[in-house]
Amino acid sequence: MSEEQPKTLNVDGVEYPLSEFSDQERYMLNQVQDLTSRAGNLKFQLDQIDVARDFFTQTLISSLQKTEAEEVEKNVAGIDIAN
Repeated sequence: MSEEQPKTLNVDGVEYPLSEFSDQERYMLNQVQDLTSRAGNLKFQLDQIDVARDFFTQTLISSLQKTEAEEVEKNVAGIDIAN
């Protein structure tokens, strides 16, 4: 089932028939719709980037803390490989 395109544009409570739009008005409306879509896509991508960055940051921190804990454990056990 295809979604039917609206026949009017509502701006501030006023309905404007799309059939009466000039070429320039149709062009501007298409620009607004495209930019709105692109902004949504960029937000989607930014959400993915934020999650990936957080994952790698936490993985790095965990790895560094593990390495530090292993060094402390070796020193406590009397195996000081640093000297």
